[in-house]
Order: sequence, then structure tokens, then C-alpha cells
Amino acid sequence: METTQNGLLSGIIEEAQQKADRILEEAKADAQKIAEEAEQKALVEIESQKRELEQKLKQIQMRLQANYGSAKRKASLKEIDERYNQVRQRLVSALDANTIEPHLAKWIAEAAIGLDLKEAKVAFSRQCPVTTKHLQEAARLVKEATGADVSLVLDEKPIRSLGVIVSSLDGSLSFNNQVEVRLRRFDRIIRQVIQEHS
Repeated sequence: METTQNGLLSGIIEEAQQKADRILEEAKADAQKIAEEAEQKALVEIESQKRELEQKLKQIQMRLQANYGSAKRKASLKEIDERYNQVRQRLVSALDANTIEPHLAKWIAEAAIGLDLKEAKVAFSRQCPVTTKHLQEAARLVKEATGADVSLVLDEKPIRSLGVIVSSLDGSLSFNNQVEVRLRRFDRIIRQVIQEHS
């Protein structure tokens, strides 16, 4: 009986050992599977983070390039502005009554044509006075260019800077042909020339 019990006990122990070995193998397989899945998830997450960081890096590089381009453009514009102001100052300094006087009749005619009035008054600077000779020449130029007659009179009120302002008799319309204003009309062209030669 003892042998039977030992055999039975031995069988139970063996079966229990086999069951334990099977459970252990299954647990190892499950653990291996879980570890592989975790590793796979970690790799996917790392790849996702890597792509996200690369995208952020690209955005930062693009912003840096844009900022660099903007700073470079601002510096270029500042340089153009400085050169423009120098050119403008030289032009204003070079223009005086002697250099402007021969052009007064043309400037008056240009303004009169722009206003398209039958009668107009001409304001001028005391530094470079307009004479009746200028008015007659301007009226002739208007007639030649448009075929229209215009009556021009001198305005008693002087202007401060060189050039002329042609206005309707009631002062409601005017065409400013002062040197400063004329130069402003050519701003774009002057800046373009400066930019091309920079």
C-alpha cells in the first residue's frame, strides 16, 4: 500500500510539476509577448516624438530664415532711406532761385493744366519771385498744350519754400509745385535708382 501511495503521490507531484512547468512556460510566453508589445509601442512612440521634433525643428528653421530675411530687408531699406535722404538733401541744397527760375513758367503751366481752370492765381516764394513774364509764358504753354486760354494772376500771399502753388481764385482748388513736393512725386523713382545702385 505504501508503494501505491508513493506511486500515487509521485504521480500527483509529477502532474503538479508538469502543470507548474506549463503555467511557467505560458507565463514566460505571455511576459515575452508583453515585453515585445511594450518595446514595439515604445519604438512607435519614439518615432512619433522624433517626427514631431523634426517638424518643430523645421518650423524653427523656417522662422529663423524668415526673421533673418526680414532683418536683412529692414537693414537694406534703412540703408536705402539713408541714401535717399542724402540725395534729397543734396538736391534741395543744389536748388536755388537761379536754378529754379528758368523752370517756373513750365511748373505754372503744368499746375494750370492739372487744375483745368479758366482763371487761377499763382503763389510764389520771395526767394524766387514769379513775374508777369512767367505768367505770360505759362499761359502760352497751356494754350499750346491744350488749346485752352487761361488767365493767371499773382497771389499776394507768399509761400515759404521755392516753387509755386497754383490755385483757383477762391482757393478751393490748388496744385502744389514747390520743390519739396515735386521731389516727393519722384520718391519712388529716386529710391528705385538708389536700390539698383546699392
